[in-house]
Amino acid sequence: MKRTILTLLAVLAFLVNVSAQSTDHAVLTAPLKKNWYVQTGLDISLQKPYSYEFAESFKNGASWGLTGMIGRWFTPEIGLRMRLNWQNGIPLFGWNKADWLAPFFEPGRNMKRGGYLVLNGDVQFDIHNIFFGYNPKRCWNMQVFPRAGLAYNFGVSKGSPVVGVGIGNTFRVGKKRNTVLYADIVYNAVSSGFTGHESTDTGTGSGHNAFVDIDLGVQFNLGQDNGFRKVSEAPDEKGVEVCRSFWSNWFVQAGLDMTLQFPYDHDFSQVFSKGRSFGLDAAVGKWFSPSVGVRLKGNWENGFPLFRNRKLEWIAAGESGKSNMDQGGYLAGDLDVLLNVHNLFWTYRPERKWNAMVFVRAGLATNLAIKSASPLVGVGCGITRRLTDRMSLYGDMAYQMITSEFYEGVAMTGMKVSTGHNAFMDFNVGVQWDLGRSKGRFGKSLP
Repeated sequence: MKRTILTLLAVLAFLVNVSAQSTDHAVLTAPLKKNWYVQTGLDISLQKPYSYEFAESFKNGASWGLTGMIGRWFTPEIGLRMRLNWQNGIPLFGWNKADWLAPFFEPGRNMKRGGYLVLNGDVQFDIHNIFFGYNPKRCWNMQVFPRAGLAYNFGVSKGSPVVGVGIGNTFRVGKKRNTVLYADIVYNAVSSGFTGHESTDTGTGSGHNAFVDIDLGVQFNLGQDNGFRKVSEAPDEKGVEVCRSFWSNWFVQAGLDMTLQFPYDHDFSQVFSKGRSFGLDAAVGKWFSPSVGVRLKGNWENGFPLFRNRKLEWIAAGESGKSNMDQGGYLAGDLDVLLNVHNLFWTYRPERKWNAMVFVRAGLATNLAIKSASPLVGVGCGITRRLTDRMSLYGDMAYQMITSEFYEGVAMTGMKVSTGHNAFMDFNVGVQWDLGRSKGRFGKSLP
């Protein structure tokens, strides 16, 4: 065990050292119209419903589909991609079984009803470029990415949030290395409404329904002169320097939170008396460029008597006679993809005091009172106001969709409600502190 720990520490030290000394790999940001691409290919999906064995997925849960994607690399380290997948809608390769696609154990019914659609977004982190620097001649690049989106199963006319994590690869092939192939594998978690059978109902607890996607296809880069220019190769070119070090432009946040619960089939006009709670937030994030960043955020809600709402009814309480607060409230962990609106569409100015942003969110929430975890997806917006070189005030708000397991005993959409959903809104205010020598700013190659 001691040898394993020492080995891991040595590897971490090596990666830190490689990244920290990568100033010769600094590149210039590219205009918004550059570095776009599309991908198209085939997909095989392996269903893994709750309480069923994954070993039988090839026999009972395999289906084929078509996939189309569009994305952009904002820096060599981070890119965003939208993906649309139509699964089991046409009889590819004569496959027409998929007993584990709703309606359950009725081979061919799901396909006759149209299969299912998945629309999701991926946040791609290029491992090679993060730790070893940008190399436009590299033939193989590997990415890891979290995924979030929505799925709609035509077999049972039911939608569900989707959250997942995947590994991707791109390969440049051919004599001139102009052809790009891609291969992804992703693990996705969905609600029991998507599977549409009583045997897959997780109820409360930590179990979940899932499916694995394996995508293979071709990538087409859009436009001309894609890629990034190294600062060392274009010393007189205007632009903003990025990728100087992975450890620059990090920040932390801490603040207070107010949440408004909105369970399915409840009157929103009563939300302030029956669905309002307060909590604490903490976050750590990084801006990869002036226009795009990521943030990991933790929220402990309704866990202590901060402006206690004694009429609170719309958060599951679990044990009879006790409130949700008496049993710890709930925890939420989110990944936000931040887009700085000012820097995305206008010139980056490090002296700017006010900044507006929008973000998409994916995560998990655990209701401690009923010991049940649920995936969530959402969107939000926010602002920051710089006070000093390092300190800023921040405020943001978000709307999140969440599965019924979080509201056990309060509201359930189950497998019968096709379009309704449970949701909550949160409002955050707090202080941000920029870390490191960069103080949250990016250098310009020319003043």
